[in-house]
Amino acid sequence: GLGAPVVVHPGAACVARRWPVSRWHTVVAALAASHRVVVTGTQAEASLCHEVVAGTNSAEDVCGRLSPRDLAQLVARARLLLCGDTGVAHLATALGTPSVLLFGPTPPSAWGPSIDQQLHQVLWHPEVTASGDPHADQVDPRLLAITTEEVLTAAEGMLTTAHCPPAGG
Repeated sequence: GLGAPVVVHPGAACVARRWPVSRWHTVVAALAASHRVVVTGTQAEASLCHEVVAGTNSAEDVCGRLSPRDLAQLVARARLLLCGDTGVAHLATALGTPSVLLFGPTPPSAWGPSIDQQLHQVLWHPEVTASGDPHADQVDPRLLAITTEEVLTAAEGMLTTAHCPPAGG
């Protein structure tokens, strides 16, 4: 239906912070089976977004078609945002939109959400040895340690509890 969407923003400015396209595709395909999924990104990320939604039938690709204001409105309406350590994550934090955030190489203590912790699930593998260089030309090993299962489990958990107030809160 045309209910509040799950927004997936697969891109990031630097390769070090970009989770593999094939994994985003798996996540989007799984979520699109039971949720309205909208994939966002910049014009430069159009081919990346196209790959992410390819063959998923129902996932919408609005890559490069949203103004910053439209993107903010979409994130504000979203049931959930899934993305890496990138600008849209801060938007979700500011707007109080639940999110699943994939971190690596930079620790979430540096750039992760610092408010409304119950709304944001940060996936991060500090036990994995990595350079921690956010500008590296290869995907950070800590980011690669995050599995599609981990992301889907976090997303489904957020989607089933997102509308409830935190326990004891």
